[in-house]
Amino acid sequence: MDLVKLGKNISAKRRLMGLKQEDVAFDIDISVTSYAKIERGETNIPFMRLVQIADYLKVEITELVREDNRTYSLENIACDIRQIKEELHLLYKNINAGGS
Repeated sequence: MDLVKLGKNISAKRRLMGLKQEDVAFDIDISVTSYAKIERGETNIPFMRLVQIADYLKVEITELVREDNRTYSLENIACDIRQIKEELHLLYKNINAGGS
């Protein structure tokens, strides 16, 4: 399994639940940095950690390791729109903070 794809699958499931990386990291008792590396595919995930993440996200491990599990449901589209809105809001704040 491609670690980057696995990380993207985990990230997509987390965002679909409306959670931040910090939420998951805190609840599964790892650092935010370590969790972020998992979502970016920069580190191998021990099997028990993968089980823990799947349990937390209330999905089967197979949903996380599947190569192509992206479906274009209304929920996924809404999740993507929320993520874009959050990123635009942060960008707007950064632009305005730099200009004052």
